[in-house]
Amino acid sequence: MTVQSNQLPKGTQLGHYTINKTLSAGGFGIVYLATDQRHEQTVVIKEYLPNKLAQREPDLTVIPRGDDCKAKLYEGRQLFLLEVSALKKLHHTNIVHITESFEAFGTVYIVMEYRPGKSLQYYINKSNGGFKEHVLRAVFPPLIDGVRLVHENNLLHLDIKPSNILIQKDGTPILLDFGAVIRKNMSRTMQHRTVITAGFSPPEQYDQKGYCGPWTDIYALGATMRTCIDNTPLPKSTDRRERDDLKPATIAFKRKYSTDLLEALDWAMEVDPLLRPQTIDEFLRAFNQGADDGQDGGVFSKLFAKRMPWGKAS
Repeated sequence: MTVQSNQLPKGTQLGHYTINKTLSAGGFGIVYLATDQRHEQTVVIKEYLPNKLAQREPDLTVIPRGDDCKAKLYEGRQLFLLEVSALKKLHHTNIVHITESFEAFGTVYIVMEYRPGKSLQYYINKSNGGFKEHVLRAVFPPLIDGVRLVHENNLLHLDIKPSNILIQKDGTPILLDFGAVIRKNMSRTMQHRTVITAGFSPPEQYDQKGYCGPWTDIYALGATMRTCIDNTPLPKSTDRRERDDLKPATIAFKRKYSTDLLEALDWAMEVDPLLRPQTIDEFLRAFNQGADDGQDGGVFSKLFAKRMPWGKAS
């Protein structure tokens, strides 16, 4: 048998799970759609396979790319399992739920519930941004609340972006892909993997000795919000640190959105981490400053879902 790529072929058995197809493949892992044969349920499985450190053999076993990769691969695998053990404790409507983890083929896997829907990036591309304020105020507060739970459990997501947010048909946003998650008390030099997304990762994620914290996820939330408003590629934060040509949202989108919302967005996207909100609660308070306190969020979500593209998505 010859493996043409690092991906597990359709039909592969992982215990009582059967691989149906590959959903995505990134620098640190591969995501599959699978069937749990015990309960006849569809699930999502993520495989830890950092392509710079590991490769797949014809017998599907994952091995280090070289002797110099062994220690890093083993350390990453152990930390991956450690973080998963913490993530399994997170139960929130707007966070994908992890059900279990296990080892096979020389690597580790996490099993997550399957939530049908399409990514926020899909809808941004379809509408070319331009989301109305009432949509932003329906989508982001529950997401921010989910991130609060992540932070309360001493974790950081570190890969928030539109492609990692699922929108279900009823408009419920779900935060996905915790493959870059780390504990808040880990120093930069102790991190076993670095996930960078240009436009969404703040400068401290690029810096080998940068100190990441809640403010790091807050930058990514602000960048995601801005992308919903204007689907224009955002500059790398490291470029902004050298010369910031990004027009403040309060100027670029004046009169199209409330001042409170735009000020919260600009605050979240400050290049200097010390100038950003330091906690998710600070950011949420700023974001909600101009919101209608009398509006029920759940009802609001259902109402706008019918008027948005995802209300008609197949």
